[in-house]
Amino acid sequence: MSRSTHRIPRGLVDPIESRADALAVLALAAPYGHDTVAVLLDAERRGLGIFVVTGTTHPDAMFEVIDVCTHAQHTEIGGLVLATSRPGGGMQPVDRDRWIEADLQCDAAGVDLVEWFVIGRHITCPRELAGDQPRWARWR
Repeated sequence: MSRSTHRIPRGLVDPIESRADALAVLALAAPYGHDTVAVLLDAERRGLGIFVVTGTTHPDAMFEVIDVCTHAQHTEIGGLVLATSRPGGGMQPVDRDRWIEADLQCDAAGVDLVEWFVIGRHITCPRELAGDQPRWARWR
């Protein structure tokens, strides 16, 4: 049986330009427990690193992860892709407000929040609850 695969963007070489690119990179951090994963991007949207925080069972843990990523940087971070793993769960209505708050937190730090995935029974994006458009097109 043949299986189609998505090429994984290479760190510091290939930009992460789509949902499929981001999910391919996030798969490098699997298997997921109750984790928060951050993919750090440079100004060209190339991956700088993957930051995995395990045991993030509190629903607001992502804000501390964002804080660490935006304040303890060794290189200039231009963007961020986040994933919250909720085994057996999924997106919650309050994730709309979390998306808005996370976007404001990143903006205040001069970092573009490109996407936040919630990985549970399905992979969802709280950005959609807020009515925001996808941010995969290259930023200015």
